[in-house]
Order: sequence, then structure tokens, then C-alpha cells
Amino acid sequence: MSGLMTNTTQVQTPAPVESETLSGVLAGTHVLTLDGEIPVEFLSEGDRVITRSGVRVLRRISARLVTDVRVVKVRAGSLGHDRPGRDLYMSVAQRVLVRDWRAQAIFHARQAMVPVERLTDGQFVRVIHMDEARLFTLAFDSEETIYADGVELGCDKVSVEA
Repeated sequence: MSGLMTNTTQVQTPAPVESETLSGVLAGTHVLTLDGEIPVEFLSEGDRVITRSGVRVLRRISARLVTDVRVVKVRAGSLGHDRPGRDLYMSVAQRVLVRDWRAQAIFHARQAMVPVERLTDGQFVRVIHMDEARLFTLAFDSEETIYADGVELGCDKVSVEA
């Protein structure tokens, strides 16, 4: 596993306003846990989430109501066979692991963890406007890659608050 992750390219996109720098998925997104796929809004701290590294304990989950926000809609099946399994909505800053032809063609790497906004094509992966959205962010003891509706998403390490 360590050989896979050392070749991952991190690509950052600056965002002009605070709501655009928030990472996360919208209510209704299903996250893979030891208890099966569970809507993100039903997760709690302490739940066991399946990640690329194995099972990890969810240390923090935050929910924010954001208004007048741009989100990315990823149509079902547009990132590979059954990926995502249903239409998936996430913040423009949410990091997605790309491990197919897109990684090489766009980012010149075998795989890349990139803000989903970098994958927009205007049709299958596109930015839309929402008047209001509940945005959920998950955090673990270390940076992790979770499975949400079949898509691999980057999650941050729990930060220690001063």
C-alpha cells in the first residue's frame, strides 16, 4: 500500500471565498462503514469507517449549513463503472482520488488527490449553484481516503485546537 500512496500527486486549487475552501460532502452521501453504507448525516464520532488503509475510527464529524454555495455534481457512473453509484454532490474543494486515465492525462501521475472542481467537464462533472446545503466534513487520526458512493475521497487529520 505504501508504494501506491507515495506516487500520489496533491493538487491544490485556491478558492476566493470561505465557503469554497470548505471540504466535504452533502447530506445524502453514503459512506462505507463496517455496518454498511450509511448516509453521512447519520455518522457519529467513534463510528468505524472503511478507508484505503483499513478500518479507522471517525474522530470528528462536522456539519455546516452553507448558503449561496457552488457545489460539484458528479453524475452516477461518470468516474468509472458504478462510480459514483448515484449522483454525488460535494464541495468544490473536496479532494477526490483519481486513479484512471485522468490522473495521467490531466495531472501527469499514476494517481492524484485533487479538488473535485479540477475534474469538471461541464456535463458529467459540473459545478452547480445551491441556495443552501448541509456540508459534512470527516476527520481521522491521520489523513485517510474513504469510500463515498464508490468514490475515493480525501479526509483530513484531526487538528488539535489551541
